[in-house]
Amino acid sequence: METPLGQPGAMTLFQAPSHEHLSLAKHLTSERKVEEFMPGRGVVTRWERIRKNNHWFDALYNAFAAGHASGVRLLEEERVKPEPRRKMSEMAEDKRRQRGLVDHERWNEMRRRWG
Repeated sequence: METPLGQPGAMTLFQAPSHEHLSLAKHLTSERKVEEFMPGRGVVTRWERIRKNNHWFDALYNAFAAGHASGVRLLEEERVKPEPRRKMSEMAEDKRRQRGLVDHERWNEMRRRWG
């Protein structure tokens, strides 16, 4: 498949010379996500700057956040229906069924004890 840039498999983000696409790519990859455990706070996520120029990244991130807050979605969210909550008595009954009518471990313990 031939693309607007004339290269197979290339992607056009916006109509501009290729050097501007490279500039955007550098801005978008100018920070990396770092997660670290901090006592008393748990896992803390922070962004570590790799390159100085990142204002296009910040602007794009803020635009995505504003769009999301306004209800804009690029992909349909998959909704998973949660399983209904079970009563403790139902779970205990399932456990009894799995063990069978006699709890052999408990039976053997009683036999040892009263022997």
